[in-house]
Amino acid sequence: MKNQGRNRAYPVVQILRKTLLISVPVVIIFVIVSVFSFLEIRKQNNLAVENAVSIYQTELTERLNAIEHFVQWTVFHDPILDSFSTEGHMGDYRKASTDLRLRVSDMQYSTGSEYMYFFYWDEGNLFINASDMAVTYDRYKTIRKRIISDVSQGLTSGGLSWIPTVIGGKTYLYYAITYSHRTFVSLVPIEDLLSPLGSLNLGNHGNIKFQNLKGDTYYQTAASPSGFLDYYYNEIVFRGEDAGLPFTLVVNSDMLGNYGKIFFLQFLVFLTALTLSFIMGGYILLTYKKVILPIRIFSENLSKMDSLSGVEVTTLDLTDGKLQELNQINDQFKNLIHEITRLRINIYEAELDQNKFRIHFLQQQIKPHFYLNCLTTIDSMLSLGDVSAAQKMLSFTSKYFRYLFQADKDFVTLSNEISHAEDYLDIQMMRLSEDIDYDCDIDDSNMDVLIPPLLLITFIENIIKHADSKGNVLKITVSSKDLEREGSPFVAISIADNGQGFPDEIIEKIKNKEDLTEDGSHIGITNCIRRLSLLYDGNFDLSIENSVTGGAVVTLVLPKRYQ
Repeated sequence: MKNQGRNRAYPVVQILRKTLLISVPVVIIFVIVSVFSFLEIRKQNNLAVENAVSIYQTELTERLNAIEHFVQWTVFHDPILDSFSTEGHMGDYRKASTDLRLRVSDMQYSTGSEYMYFFYWDEGNLFINASDMAVTYDRYKTIRKRIISDVSQGLTSGGLSWIPTVIGGKTYLYYAITYSHRTFVSLVPIEDLLSPLGSLNLGNHGNIKFQNLKGDTYYQTAASPSGFLDYYYNEIVFRGEDAGLPFTLVVNSDMLGNYGKIFFLQFLVFLTALTLSFIMGGYILLTYKKVILPIRIFSENLSKMDSLSGVEVTTLDLTDGKLQELNQINDQFKNLIHEITRLRINIYEAELDQNKFRIHFLQQQIKPHFYLNCLTTIDSMLSLGDVSAAQKMLSFTSKYFRYLFQADKDFVTLSNEISHAEDYLDIQMMRLSEDIDYDCDIDDSNMDVLIPPLLLITFIENIIKHADSKGNVLKITVSSKDLEREGSPFVAISIADNGQGFPDEIIEKIKNKEDLTEDGSHIGITNCIRRLSLLYDGNFDLSIENSVTGGAVVTLVLPKRYQ
């Protein structure tokens, strides 16, 4: 009878059977909910893409219209172009070219530096880039050849609308007008035009196609998904005619997009719960005897403690309750919680320290006294009637601070950083009325290498502030060379001057990686070392040494990175 009682079904088994029966309708409901969720998420993701592209098209339409108006007004009405006539002189042409570039620079400030401008006067066979060179010289020659060819064929006489075109194997959006033998052109690379859409989450195989209004594809950000993936991606067409644009966009995006992780997480949670339910059923009977019964015995023994005498309590056997193992688990759990808490605090403090450092770094870069000195210099130039010098100073200052206030990325190209340093030196030469012999010997192949922003300017500012050339013209040389370490490419950037060099104690502190800010100087160098440590995780070198011929040489060895 005793054995028969033990063979009867336990209540836990009955609960398991009911759980299995309930799981069937739960699975059906889950499938229905999952399908509905999938369709709704797909709809919301498409709507998010459509809204983002719609905003982009609206802003781009306004920008292209503004550039069209600017190009038209310049060709037909701007008196600057009147200087380009057969009665003019070379001096008039030079001044007109400078004034035109200033006008274009102001326009680029509001519409974007990616839009390039070119001017061609066919009577005088004069072709100039009216904006800063954003292409290589070989590509510049190809663009010039194409524009001159279009003018000679009369393709620009009537005033073209924006058209996509391929020049030298690269796709551009092209706008040109010719009037009275003067042609003004605006050109923008398609990849730059589509860069605002780079933040869209289109999935690993998503892409954007750039087509003309006839449907011909001129540019594509990535290869289109194929095979089974083609069914998983949506194709959304944004016709140019509907947005008032001269091109059509075709976006292939992940059906789930930004919400895919939520859907798969929901699906995974359900499958995990369902799997665990079946697995748990197999272990219920085992755990009932191995865990539940010992805990029940342990609980019963504890309940007896109140009714037992002191001697009986000391002799009470609790081993059936697995008290020792439970205590060990409890202790280990407490230790684990303590360790997790400590790690979270360390991570939080590290992130806080990093944020404080970044804020401090930005504060160090924005120097109000330098800004005020520049404004004072411009005011003095205007007071003396030197308008030309004031315009140059204002142009240099605007470019310098525009770069400074926009340097919110972790990395920029070396060419941008070099341009920023040259703007700074131009400002200093005009402000201090002193010549600076500046030489840049950077290989063209390294101009696209990514480095932290405002890195080189820190050391150049240090030279301007501390270097004493002993009556000679201050000379600054920036050069580079390629290195290889453990099979990986590096670039070594050197900044040299002919000043008095660094004190020995400063060089020793840098070698020993000590703090340089105790006396309130060299804060910029200390910040550079900290930034490089955060960005490269120690995979860089910074050395400072004094040259035997006089002056100091700062060498930065950084891993080569490209966009």
